[in-house]
Amino acid sequence: MHRFKAQGISSRHLSKPKWVNPKDKITQWNIVRGDKVAIIAGKDKDTIGEIKSVNRQTNTVIVEGKKLAKKHVPQQPGAPEGIMRKEMPIHYSNVMLLHPDTQIPTRIERRQVEKTLDDGRVAKRWTRFVQGTDVEIPKPSQKYDERSGDEKFSTSPENAIHESFSGLSLDVPPLPEGLVKELRNPYKKRVASA
Repeated sequence: MHRFKAQGISSRHLSKPKWVNPKDKITQWNIVRGDKVAIIAGKDKDTIGEIKSVNRQTNTVIVEGKKLAKKHVPQQPGAPEGIMRKEMPIHYSNVMLLHPDTQIPTRIERRQVEKTLDDGRVAKRWTRFVQGTDVEIPKPSQKYDERSGDEKFSTSPENAIHESFSGLSLDVPPLPEGLVKELRNPYKKRVASA
């Protein structure tokens, strides 16, 4: 807590992260953001939710809309005040992935599978399967930005180059001559040219 006070941050807003012994950290994570999971322990036992975020340092996940806690938020400009409800972390061992067909909590195993890529190459990938069967559990598609790549850059590269470098001449300096002299250091020793 003292390290937060030294930085000028209140410990009420940014709590100290829980320390996990390195030997207890999970090395092979089978749950990723966007997975549908069942909560098998805790106050939201026997409910289904979607993984909102994964914290690999503390072996916890945040499930959307589950394990809600009340948080008192002080008055700040431009932010809502009062009592808010916030999702709290759930330990990795208290959630299970769902079977893709039956939507029942199931154990999983990882296997290496050879897949052919679009360009014809064969690549080995680790994939998740329902334990003891050949039913593959697909990874969810990533939800980054809803905009496609074409909409981000509305100007074509050719137009951007034309607009940036049109009218550029190397005969005239880019700054006015008087400004260049003013920016030079008058106290700098100049060597007389021979």
